[in-house]
Amino acid sequence: MYNLLLRYGFTVCVLSYALLHIFSLMISAAWVFHLMSAAGLGALVLALIHLGPAKGPVPSLLTSASLVIGYAALGNELWSMMWEGIREMSSVILLLLVVPAIGWVLREEHYIEALVGSAKQLFNTSKRFYAGLMFMTQFVAYFLLFGSIPMLFQFVQVLLGDKKGEDWEYFKGTALLRGFGVSTIWVISIPSVVFIIESTGASLGFTLIQGFFIAVLGVGLSLLFLLIHEKRSGIDYTTGILAELEEKMAASDSSRHQSLAKEFIILFLTLFGPILVINSIVDWGLLLTISMWVPVWSLSYYCLKKKSRPFVSKTRTYLQSGLLQKSQELGIMLSAGMLITIVHESGGGTWAINMIVTISETTFLHILWILPFLVIFLGFVGLGPLTVMVLVGGILEGAGLPYPPELIVLSLTLGSAITVFLSPLILPLIVLSQSNGLSMWKNGLRFNLGYSISFYVLVQIYMMIMLAIW
Repeated sequence: MYNLLLRYGFTVCVLSYALLHIFSLMISAAWVFHLMSAAGLGALVLALIHLGPAKGPVPSLLTSASLVIGYAALGNELWSMMWEGIREMSSVILLLLVVPAIGWVLREEHYIEALVGSAKQLFNTSKRFYAGLMFMTQFVAYFLLFGSIPMLFQFVQVLLGDKKGEDWEYFKGTALLRGFGVSTIWVISIPSVVFIIESTGASLGFTLIQGFFIAVLGVGLSLLFLLIHEKRSGIDYTTGILAELEEKMAASDSSRHQSLAKEFIILFLTLFGPILVINSIVDWGLLLTISMWVPVWSLSYYCLKKKSRPFVSKTRTYLQSGLLQKSQELGIMLSAGMLITIVHESGGGTWAINMIVTISETTFLHILWILPFLVIFLGFVGLGPLTVMVLVGGILEGAGLPYPPELIVLSLTLGSAITVFLSPLILPLIVLSQSNGLSMWKNGLRFNLGYSISFYVLVQIYMMIMLAIW
């Protein structure tokens, strides 16, 4: 009975919070905001009770930090700032609630198998297969976020399951982890990317073009590291891959693969394209634009496929149990919003920006060199990319740094990508290690430290060139 009340109480609070946020965009009334704050605080309290300190250390820590900093700096104004701050991340929370509907669509058909099967002739060398896997991870990340890693690993494991050993795990693991890492620079369905673009006011079009260009450079750099590894290990990846493709990708399935591959491309374009068009026409903000389009896109898919029952079933399951499973993620956002508001009101944000500027002015270190390490440090203490972007982006918001916002976005997302490559405390590396059975140290620092340093230097060279041109 207790668990039932907790589950339904949390679900009602979160859904009320999201609906009131949408309602507040149409009717800006004080009572709407008060109800929204009440629902948000209710959801946070229930999330903290459900998780406990052991399962939810991050929301507990952020909430405690809000109370301590707020009490010390704001005194009697603390509670009014918490009441206001609980609404700070409402757009992000709405996005987090609707993003799972993208993944439902991709799991309806064997799209990944179809992509590889239809492009089998293009994957006739280890380098092409590796680069294809990195690009595929980025495009699948549009639908599944970090869930692209276990899904693609399972597929590659079926395809290359007979190829075992540390060298083959290096091949599979680095392609997936690096592919997802560079996706955090440009894939706009990843909440951390959307938030930092919106909070800095960066141009969406230029940021995406720039991010994709950097991702291509990242793939090229990874291929260079693969060549070095292949030469050192003496293993012939190409022969092994071709043998497995011939055995497990039947030619009789080629027409089906072609059909599903075209369908996947249409799904990607209809998800990505309208967001850019709507965002350029309507002044909703990128977070709200994506949040409004995703349910329409997902429902349209199920209606056109005449699969309304599976959609209803998935929606029911998500509301009954799925929302509570997101309690940690949602609790982090609610508590982070309070902390950001309190830090801004206490002057802590200005102090942090001034400190970074002072370090830059008194040393040879450029601000764009420093920002990635701020993200990396927070990632190594267990904060995921979205949490870090919310905290750092929230503090930087309105700071007026004397650099193009597109380069600030790139500097921060560079730190996010490197955190994905290396940090054993965030989900991408944890999920990969659970999938391939190797230690997080080996999948992370051992396989990717040299690549991360090189990628950092490469992106910094690009940013310095752009600063000189700008």
